[in-house]
Amino acid sequence: MAQLFISYRSSDGKDKATALARDLGAVFGDEQVFLDKDDLRAGVRWREEIAQTLKARPILLLLLTPQLLAATDDRGALRIDDPTDPIRREVADALAGGAHLIPLLCDDVAAPPPAAELPAPFNRIGDFTWRPLRAYDWHHDVQRLVDDLHALGVVATPPAVTPTSAPPGQSVGQASRRRLVVAAVLAMPIALGIGWYALRVAGTASATDVTGSWLATLSPDETLFLALRQSGEKVELSSRPVPIGERADWADYRSFWRERFGSELDAVSYRGKGTASALPGAELVVDIALQIVSSPGDVLVDTGNLTATIAGDGATMAGTLWLNSAQKERPVNLARVAQR
Repeated sequence: MAQLFISYRSSDGKDKATALARDLGAVFGDEQVFLDKDDLRAGVRWREEIAQTLKARPILLLLLTPQLLAATDDRGALRIDDPTDPIRREVADALAGGAHLIPLLCDDVAAPPPAAELPAPFNRIGDFTWRPLRAYDWHHDVQRLVDDLHALGVVATPPAVTPTSAPPGQSVGQASRRRLVVAAVLAMPIALGIGWYALRVAGTASATDVTGSWLATLSPDETLFLALRQSGEKVELSSRPVPIGERADWADYRSFWRERFGSELDAVSYRGKGTASALPGAELVVDIALQIVSSPGDVLVDTGNLTATIAGDGATMAGTLWLNSAQKERPVNLARVAQR
């Protein structure tokens, strides 16, 4: 019987549920993951099948998308207020049976709504530790969930495989270059069981070592000086303080900072950790989880991701910068700064 049950609203959660089921199935075995559209056999009474599955007290993974709670019926009434709503019944049956629930916050949902705003059984969502499930940081979030599930006693079906699917809502052909390459990079060492990464030094600018100073250009009037340090496949990033006191795109946040802390935020710094890796014969891909912090003070301001592919001569990189506050990618070009 399945140990994991994925509950979702079809209108905006189907793609995420499908991708999550595929990735968790790769780790724990497909038979351990219940997803209604894949696991309901032809001719069965679907409500009875779901109820029977929930009686086994699986861990309920609830995809908390905007429509899960906000969807309305033909009369404009909230579906979660209807006792026959399938999602409501799944959550109620799971909790009544003592199942463990993990709310997964998707899209722009930052936290579960207050209990007072929700009908039973959704008013109990806040009692459980939630996790983010973001398309732009899909691999990291799924891996963290996998770690949680291991801690809860879910046993992997060997051999365990690192999740490799594209983020929800994107087919392999539609997924961005960053996510396709990173997924392939992360999957290959496990799938093949070999260590294939090796450093090659070619003069002062190696195409497989990004250690050094870089000038990152986001637009003609916006540049960042970054320092990268690579050790094997691990990469750390830091930056010089970036003045933001005169920038219009920071005006609203600086006003918020002033009201909250009673001081001015005039500069921020970038830092991060990630990987630098490549398939044999392919270009090196750098993928770094970012933090943007106040300078001075190191108070967290924003988070994001930097992904870039290094050119063959090792002197330039091209990629994208994602900031969670903006919820979009920006192109970025990096040029190695010659050391004097």
